[in-house]
Amino acid sequence: MRSSLRALLVAVVAAGATAAAAAPGSHWTTLRRPLEVPRLAPGAPCPASGIDASVDFARFGVGPGLGPGPVYPVGLADGTLELAPARNFGSRHWLGQKVLWFVHPRYRGPVLVRGRQLDGPARVRFERGDVPPLELRILPTQTVAWAGQPDGARGAPSYTRLRAPGCYGYQVDVATFSYVVVFRGVRG
Repeated sequence: MRSSLRALLVAVVAAGATAAAAAPGSHWTTLRRPLEVPRLAPGAPCPASGIDASVDFARFGVGPGLGPGPVYPVGLADGTLELAPARNFGSRHWLGQKVLWFVHPRYRGPVLVRGRQLDGPARVRFERGDVPPLELRILPTQTVAWAGQPDGARGAPSYTRLRAPGCYGYQVDVATFSYVVVFRGVRG
């Protein structure tokens, strides 16, 4: 009897673990691919990504977005992010700036954004706080409405946080592929 009870408990625990693995939050594990942001020699020019000219961003009521999409950082003029002081974000060390992440209506899944410095060892962090999180997660249901927003377009306001100016890359992981968006971080 004891061995059959033990077997039943093991089966119930295993079934619970399988259900938890398939739970709605599990897509973050699937999206978290190896971070493959290229390296640059210190002092090399920063190859900032360009604006995706195939998208009419004005139609969606947002500024131009960098990179190939379908998820774009908006607000980085010429591929440059002007950094505000760390104290503006409740931190002693992490400079930052607001960045809107625009998700084109052609993509409806979750998004994971991480990053690091191309010309140094630093990581990109997100949101507020003294030591901000290493990743930004955008849920399929996460939307911000704005005037003139077409159906299916969504946006996620955020903060990008850096320890120092330099050349950085966001790695954007979507359901079936990943891509890198390169930008310059400069003191504002």
